[in-house]
Amino acid sequence: MYIAQELLDSDQLEPPTRQAANQYLTPVALSTEEMFASFLEFSVRAPLLSVADRSTIAIARHQLLICASDDGLVVETCKAYGVTYTRTLRLLTEMVKTGHKTVIEVTTMADSLIKERGKHISPKVLTDGTINLQKYAAS
Repeated sequence: MYIAQELLDSDQLEPPTRQAANQYLTPVALSTEEMFASFLEFSVRAPLLSVADRSTIAIARHQLLICASDDGLVVETCKAYGVTYTRTLRLLTEMVKTGHKTVIEVTTMADSLIKERGKHISPKVLTDGTINLQKYAAS
């Protein structure tokens, strides 16, 4: 899994998140003219996107990577430019399905996102997600 170098360099990450990102993710920078051109285009077409979000989408677009975000504007920009994206719960579910994390680990991660980072996940979505995780763990 990758993270935009611009996100690591920004002030958008809290220290524990930055530490985890440095430990578990590989940084990728805008490395081609095409990536940089997309980065600039996103600033015109979606000026409310942060530098980190524009970098993330540009890298995903040109490296053919999946952009992981729950931010509505990021998702809309990904859709508009044909960039494959996923949302947090889907990413966590894939971690269980592929055996990278257990249901308990992923549930703890989701709880942490809700309690410590203020992420809103509706109770129904959370319940449905937990039920699906249990299903994948049983198979």
